[in-house]
Amino acid sequence: MSVWFTVQLDDRPGSLARVAAALGERGVNITGIVGVAEDTDGALMLTTSDAATTRSTFETLGLAFEEHDASGDLDPHRMSVSDLRSR
Repeated sequence: MSVWFTVQLDDRPGSLARVAAALGERGVNITGIVGVAEDTDGALMLTTSDAATTRSTFETLGLAFEEHDASGDLDPHRMSVSDLRSR
C-alpha cells in the first residue's frame, strides 16, 4: 500500500531541497510527487520508498503532515489542483 504525505512548505528558497535532502540522507527515495504553489502558499504531496522513515524525518524537521492511503479519495492521479490546495 502506498502512503501519500501532504506537507506545507515555507515560502522561501530551499524549502523543497531541505525536505528532499533530509529524506535522501536517510536513504529514502521519493517515488511520486505533486506540488502546488500560489502566492505564499505551497503544498507538496509525495510518496516515498519508506513511509515509516518519512514520518520520522518530517517529525525531526518539525513539518506538519497528513497521510493518505492512495486507494482512498486522495489519489493524486484523480485529484484536481483545488483538491491539493484545500488540504
